[in-house]
Amino acid sequence: MKTLETFTQGDGAHWGLTDWYPENEAALAAALAEGAPFDTGWYSSKKEIASARIYSLDGKIIQVEASVSDDFDTCGNGGVTASEATLAAVAEAVDQAWEDAEADRDANQTYEGFSILHHQTMHPEGMPLVSWVETYLINTGWGEDLSPSGDNYHWWGWQYDGADDTVGVPHPDIPVETVTAFEKFANDWAFGRSKTHSLRIGDWEIRAWRKELPEHEDPNDYVGMGWVGSDGRP
Repeated sequence: MKTLETFTQGDGAHWGLTDWYPENEAALAAALAEGAPFDTGWYSSKKEIASARIYSLDGKIIQVEASVSDDFDTCGNGGVTASEATLAAVAEAVDQAWEDAEADRDANQTYEGFSILHHQTMHPEGMPLVSWVETYLINTGWGEDLSPSGDNYHWWGWQYDGADDTVGVPHPDIPVETVTAFEKFANDWAFGRSKTHSLRIGDWEIRAWRKELPEHEDPNDYVGMGWVGSDGRP
């Protein structure tokens, strides 16, 4: 199988996974036209936490795989077969595999994140100004992880890092009663007890990073079939 070496010499695409760099697009087009087995290997996007692989074992059927991650090291994978051996069809297949990988990552996510926003009015223009002030994180996984995965966050709950090295406390400008309401809202949202993804109290707003939660299979559907434990977990 021929390896398309240009894909292994750096990022394969720029903004996404199908805006290939010119040398990579030319190599892929030539491989498709040749009709022989080939493999791009896994190539990455310069701007996205995503990668893809395009290959053919027989030179006719083009397979595409995609893989994604996030700041919490949550992985997702997708794979499809291109409808035909053309650049346009392969690009469409990559986009579909990427979309499937994102959906898989979404389903695998074991945290919920929230932005704490402050609404103000800019003077003298009178234009509204919304500024991010704080982040709030909830662990929704089975385990009791002491800290989130990844390198960007190091504890659950409020992410404010005070000047006195205090961690895990809300920003001091947020009223205490608002803090309490936001914590309740976040827990209700994270565990499916609320369908509203944001709550505003006065000038303060908490907004979930996801506008809706993915649908999960009900483990009760499998009870008695030997597919779950006595606690209802798969």
